[in-house]
Amino acid sequence: MKKRDFRRILAEAMAGVMMLGLTACGSSNESAAFPSDTVNIVCHAKEGGGSDALAREVAQVMQDKLGWSVTVENKTGGSGSVGMQYVQNSKPDGYTIGTAPVELSMIQALGYAELNPDSVSLLGCGMSWSAALYVPKDAPYENMEDFINYCKENPDVVKVANSGIGSIWHIAACAMADKAGISLNHVPYDGATGALTALLGSEVDAAVVGTCEGYSYVDSGDLKCLGVFGEDRSSTMPDVPTAKEQGYDLNVVCWVGFLAPKDVDEATLTTLQDSLKTVFETDEYKSFCETRGCDSTYYSAEEFKKMADSDFTYYSELISSLGIVAQ
Repeated sequence: MKKRDFRRILAEAMAGVMMLGLTACGSSNESAAFPSDTVNIVCHAKEGGGSDALAREVAQVMQDKLGWSVTVENKTGGSGSVGMQYVQNSKPDGYTIGTAPVELSMIQALGYAELNPDSVSLLGCGMSWSAALYVPKDAPYENMEDFINYCKENPDVVKVANSGIGSIWHIAACAMADKAGISLNHVPYDGATGALTALLGSEVDAAVVGTCEGYSYVDSGDLKCLGVFGEDRSSTMPDVPTAKEQGYDLNVVCWVGFLAPKDVDEATLTTLQDSLKTVFETDEYKSFCETRGCDSTYYSAEEFKKMADSDFTYYSELISSLGIVAQ
């Protein structure tokens, strides 16, 4: 081999090595730069409800504390399955994430979709609140016993609004009816906001939705809350006793975390998980939860997955025993 040929080949080889190095550095920088574009949070629920407020609060804190560009988009229906499946089927680049409500652990049992905690990547959870029973301010009930006695005397007559067939608040109303031995006329609406609007407009006789969604109407005097379906009283309605205090063994709690599609690369997934942890630990976020009467306990991605799996087993059995199916 001639000397000049050897030098040419060596130079080309060294150039190739340098190019590979530059490519590797470029890939690393691209990963480290996430997010370099707007992150879209898909909320499974209608605007105005607790989950929507959560999504918008997280988006705001991400922008204020992390400097990210974040938008919120509402895609409702199917007890949250529409929004969650949209995220599930999105490009796994980290730029589309979504709210992950407790219904994630129910949808498959209800027959809405083949969707469960294993179908997506869970990012973390930092908000939960209890179900509660609301009636109009002039309703002739002062507590759950009054309401339940009336329902026993008038089976299938009392119209109770919920946030959609198979939603957590529908499950809560069914659980109450089951524990109390009463038969109700369940009326589904598009989210908790729709259910409360129906109650305020006298379309229904009562509503079962969350504490964080109905407390402001109790404060304004437009509604009465007869009981909270949690282990403890709500901080926003401390005078309202729990169902257990009134003799009814009910504990129905809604949690809402965040999810991403499967197959998001590990570096991006870690960035998303860490960003949510940062948000959930801020004073701004904790204050947001406290003023709405919500628990802001943080669950890591691993802890969230364990909780979702446990609820998947629990609600699958409960839904089957209550005979609830998607309509």
